[in-house]
Amino acid sequence: MEKKIMLLAAAFLLLQIANAAAAWAENAASDDNARLKQEVMDLKSKINGIEKRLGQNTQSASGLIPSFLSGIGISGGISGGPFYAKNPEPGTSDNEFLLSNFLVELSSTCENAPVGFAAAFGETSTPSILDIPETNPNFDIKYGSLTFKPSANLSLEAGLLQPIAGYECTYTYNNKNIMSGALASQQPYNAYGAWLGYDVSDMNVYAGYYKTRLDNEEYAENESPLDDSWEIGLGGEVSDMKFNIYHYHLAGMRNLTGALAEHTIGNVDVGVNADYWNWESNQKTDVNRKYSMGGAVYVCPHFDKFSIPVRLEYIDQGESRIYIDSMDAKRIYTATISPTYHFCEKTYARVESAYVNAVGAFVNKDGEPKNHQVCLAAEIGYIF
Repeated sequence: MEKKIMLLAAAFLLLQIANAAAAWAENAASDDNARLKQEVMDLKSKINGIEKRLGQNTQSASGLIPSFLSGIGISGGISGGPFYAKNPEPGTSDNEFLLSNFLVELSSTCENAPVGFAAAFGETSTPSILDIPETNPNFDIKYGSLTFKPSANLSLEAGLLQPIAGYECTYTYNNKNIMSGALASQQPYNAYGAWLGYDVSDMNVYAGYYKTRLDNEEYAENESPLDDSWEIGLGGEVSDMKFNIYHYHLAGMRNLTGALAEHTIGNVDVGVNADYWNWESNQKTDVNRKYSMGGAVYVCPHFDKFSIPVRLEYIDQGESRIYIDSMDAKRIYTATISPTYHFCEKTYARVESAYVNAVGAFVNKDGEPKNHQVCLAAEIGYIF
């Protein structure tokens, strides 16, 4: 009996000890879990703080980029296609595939700022109906200038400047025709200098001075560099008709006086450009006539997404050899048609056929003189 009582007492004691140990273990685990939980919460808090700071920095950086880009406009275009000329010179291919333009322009967009800029870089191969198309692999700055406007009417522009004279543009995607015309082939190209303009009502009076020309080879005689050149002009708009009257002086070489006008009648764009060139007294002493005069008419009817630009030109250069270096090519006639389809406002495709007539102006592959030239071209372009 006593033995049973002792066994029961021992069992009860062991049970109490086990319960106490379990309670202690539970309390210890609970304390560890609490500490672990607190550490996890502290870690999460630190991570949230880091993410918040990173988010603020990212927002600040991303805010700076749009703020910077918001003041810059990006424009330009890319175009290319095949070109063909019937009577190339001996040893010259009669066809070529050209990337006629790849031009990207960056410009300031704040119109009220006293200082602005415009600059473009890329590759340009401007084909002409008087020359055989050639590729131009030079990828460089085409023009770039800073403009200072001390008042609303006065502006000063300096740098590598684009010409003001002439109806046509160097970059084909801005023209209604692919190949530049005979008249445009002799009009000034980009040059380093400064230009001052003053607005009066709807007109602008301007004057420019140029030191170094990119078209020096076009005008220089006997590989001698051109002297400084300058221009003056008046442009504006009267009764919805845009006009420009200009005089360009290539010092020591020759002078250009010209005028252009353009107007839209219904769905037809109409333009007229006339130029008068004359040599300086010390130039071309071997010719009987030292001046040339010519004109071009541009007509472009629009039909929804389809347009048909037409250009007609007549140049009387006599023996001046200003447009074509031939004493026989006294008169030049050209006709160009360029049917164009506009897929949208920015994308187009067009084909072109041009005819040039001038006595003895061209030579075929066999070296025989020819009086005419036929040029064919096609171009796809995108403007941005």
